[in-house]
This record gives sequence, structure tokens and C-alpha cells, in this order.
Amino acid sequence: MARGKFNKRGGGPRLDAVNAQEIALRDARLADLEDARAARRLAEEEEADGDEKDDTEPAGAKTPTPVVDNGPKGPPVTTEYDHRRNMVKLAMVRKRREEAEARRQAEEDIEQQQEDERKKMAAMIIADQDDDDEDDNGKKKKKNKDAEIPKLDKVTIKRMKPAQMKEALKIRGLDIQGNAKILLERLLKFEEAR
Repeated sequence: MARGKFNKRGGGPRLDAVNAQEIALRDARLADLEDARAARRLAEEEEADGDEKDDTEPAGAKTPTPVVDNGPKGPPVTTEYDHRRNMVKLAMVRKRREEAEARRQAEEDIEQQQEDERKKMAAMIIADQDDDDEDDNGKKKKKNKDAEIPKLDKVTIKRMKPAQMKEALKIRGLDIQGNAKILLERLLKFEEAR
């Protein structure tokens, strides 16, 4: 295994091994460390369990110690007490997920309502503009398209990027197909003819 500054596993002079005897010693030392760590964790869990007694457990009953079998037989076995505790945790997680889902759904509903209101306002504005365009006779005024579209000079057109040229052509009702050179010629020709 590689040794290095950022390698968190295996490196260091205490765990280096050169031959089979040193490897066996290292493995034994690591197994002792794991056993000590497991015993310490079990003691901490028992202390925590002693502080928080479960109401469903009878007063005189002892919680059996968990049997952990890391052999080839199968996964570790948990006790009934651990199972109940895990189920309580699972129920809490489900409840938090449902609350988060409800919050997300409420936010989506609010956003949808705001979007609907924006659409209604835009439709009302368009309807008001259409009403303003009508004469007293009920006829619509003809809009002067050339007056609304700003006139572009030659230098401004040449500085435009193809996307900007396409937008200007679209406003003027011209074809937007082609490369930059063709778009430039088309826009210049239109502006010169105005």
C-alpha cells in the first residue's frame, strides 16, 4: 500500500512490514485494536441505553448483548431491542422526508400561482394595448413598422455578432438562415433600402 502525506490508511512506520512474521504481528496488532474499539463502542452504547430506557421493555428484563458474527456464515445478527430502536429511527426519517416533501410541494404551488398571475397580467396588458389601438370607428390603426424599428448604421451592423444579427433580422421580418457574412449582407441591404 502506498505511503504518503494524504494516505489515511496503512502507511507509517508502525504498520510497515517487510516479511511474513512482521505481517502476522501487524495483523494481530490491528485485530487487537479492532477488538478494543468494538468493546469501547459497546460500553458507550450500554451507557447510552442505560440513560434512555425503553418503555416497551419489562422492568426486570436485561437487553441481550448483540452477537456479531463476521465470519463467512452471513451478516451480523441484531437484537430485538436494536431492531426496535432502528425502526424508531426509520420512522423519524420518514416523517422528516414527508415534511420536506410537503414543504417542496407548497413552494411549487406558490410558484405556479405566481406564474399564473404573471400570465394573466400579461394577457390583460396585451388586451389593453389592443383596445388602445382601435379608432373611434372600431377599426384598428395601421402601425408604422419602420417607425418602431430603430435604424442601424453600417458600423453598428458590422460590430454585431451573428446572434444579434439574427435577432435584428427577425424584428425586421427577414430570413435568419445563413452564416455571418450572409446575415451581414442581408441586414445591410435592408437598412440601405430604408
